[in-house]
Amino acid sequence: SFDAALLRAIRCHNAYPARQNDAWVRPLPATAIQPKGADAGEHVADSLYARVCWERQQPPALIYAPTDADGRPWEAVGQKFYTLSDGRLRYRSVQQRVLTRVAINRQRGTAQDQRLYSLLAIRETTEVETEDGARRAPARFRGSIALPADASDAVIKALDQVTHLGGRQTSGLGAVRIEASSTAPPADEARQVLQRVNAMTQRFQEQARLYADLGGSPWPITGSIFTVNLLADAILLEDGWLPTQELSAEQLQALTGIEATLLRAFTTTRTVGGWHVLWQRPKPTSVAVAMGGVYVFQTDRPLSEEDCRRLARLQLDGIGERRTEGYGQVRVCDEFHLR
Repeated sequence: SFDAALLRAIRCHNAYPARQNDAWVRPLPATAIQPKGADAGEHVADSLYARVCWERQQPPALIYAPTDADGRPWEAVGQKFYTLSDGRLRYRSVQQRVLTRVAINRQRGTAQDQRLYSLLAIRETTEVETEDGARRAPARFRGSIALPADASDAVIKALDQVTHLGGRQTSGLGAVRIEASSTAPPADEARQVLQRVNAMTQRFQEQARLYADLGGSPWPITGSIFTVNLLADAILLEDGWLPTQELSAEQLQALTGIEATLLRAFTTTRTVGGWHVLWQRPKPTSVAVAMGGVYVFQTDRPLSEEDCRRLARLQLDGIGERRTEGYGQVRVCDEFHLR
């Protein structure tokens, strides 16, 4: 039966391309850079600490234009999906193929001359590199759902009934199998969030001391510095109606009760829409902040475990509009910044 309260409480997070042993896969933060012309996944670095501290302290005779040992300028990696395996960064991608079909004449029930069309579909297998060479494995996506504890059985039962996704299902496309597994309760995440926040704050303090030794303005960091990373596109509104690409300090306080200052935002925008399956109508388009965006916040005092518990809850609830559809998923202090 339809449960409106349960539908409002559920948070469906995006499923990203993964391999069998991947614990998680996330969008690469917008602060990721690599030397121009470098191979994918090679020499990827994080510009977060150096960029924020340089803009804040402005060391004299030091411009922010990083190059590698060969003199190649660093550039943004762009939007990719990544995971960490044995301490190394690994990319994950969606492999697609083009299918060509012929249109059918509805009157004669036969192929129509000069009526070919092509559609882009997700490949059912993906190429995996092994010690014995490349092999094909079933395409796999890993996502998550945040839901009330007493609703897990009902949701798992509903997921078992999903056998197809996407369009052209009657022509043989879209067959899927969903495997559900449980995870730790959200309350257990508070201490882990605190550890990540403390580690990030320490990295900022070390970078600030380095720039101060180079003649930059002193920046004593007595509180905590943390990031809110977008794991999905987020539809943010200012004053409840005006599209914006900034997660302001006021919005963060309204969501978590934490008083902080927004130091820097690394974001881009895109237009998002959708399709009403039930109504067979397109959804209204909205301006959204693209996944991979990074918001950097600073507090006047160190965050407590209770503060981090609220941040852990924010990771489950998300930010912005249409969160039940997967928009607005966030993570506090993504592991990419702490490698």
